Amino acid sequence: MITITALKWVPDFPRGQVRDYRARWILKEAGWDYRVRLMGGREDSAGFKARHQPFGQVPVMEEDGRPTLFETGAIVWSVAERAGVLIPSDPAQRDLTHCWMIAALNSVEPYVMNIAEARYFIEDTEAAKRREGEAMPMFETRMGELQDTLGDRDWLVSDGFTVADLIMAGVLLIADRMELLAKWPGLQAYVDRATDRPAYREAVAEQIADFEGHGPEDMGWDPKDFEGAEIKR
Repeated sequence: MITITALKWVPDFPRGQVRDYRARWILKEAGWDYRVRLMGGREDSAGFKARHQPFGQVPVMEEDGRPTLFETGAIVWSVAERAGVLIPSDPAQRDLTHCWMIAALNSVEPYVMNIAEARYFIEDTEAAKRREGEAMPMFETRMGELQDTLGDRDWLVSDGFTVADLIMAGVLLIADRMELLAKWPGLQAYVDRATDRPAYREAVAEQIADFEGHGPEDMGWDPKDFEGAEIKR
């Protein structure tokens, strides 16, 4: 049996964005059964790091008879490869798919996360504005480069949706949540195509449903910090 570890609760802004949905998404694309173990902030973080994930993050994927995997790129590739889904059979197209999946995580996501960091995780308002202003030009350059490369194609590699698109769309969803894709309608359409897949919709709905019945206290946080706002700034 496969077990995905996810969080019991998060505030509004990252719901549907916490990385475990990517693991759920590929498992649903593969048609593989799995269960979810919800983790609270009061759990033994040192023990979790020692047993499962050296950085204490979610998701991890535990599977009978196999090593525990972490990092969504590794989880997605492992499931897709073993299930024979979303990876082209042609060796050249397979290599390009792998290339684009790594590019999404290494060459695109950091520039998106620089903006997210400024908006959501820097408490000092002026410092956050400066950080976003510094990060925005490179973000815009990278989005323009990506849209130029995609051109009028529906997907990054071959004629069909692959794990490269699953990961890249997941990265661009962060920008979409921050309403940053208006300048690049090709990327917006690309994200819309990817998120129209039933497996994506089911994965996100499942993640959000798991948050119901839990609150910040389950993560060891003070509920007052989340009253009347998505996140305390």
